[in-house]
Amino acid sequence: MAFMKVITLKTDNERVIGMHYYGPAADDVIGGFAIAMKLGMKKRDLDRSIGVHPSTSEDFFTLTATKRNGEDFKKSGC
Repeated sequence: MAFMKVITLKTDNERVIGMHYYGPAADDVIGGFAIAMKLGMKKRDLDRSIGVHPSTSEDFFTLTATKRNGEDFKKSGC
């Protein structure tokens, strides 16, 4: 089981300013995204990328539910 969220700055084209992750190999997962965040990664960059399979880190590339739209955020299936 893992919990994750991506925090974006809406006023800067949804630039990723934070990522929270609680799950297996958390240090490696977040460390892998650190350079991209330093380079100004946007949410759309995540959406256009492909995650490393098999790992829970690949779920960062398919996050769609937002606090603004109130969608169900629970994942079903793999």
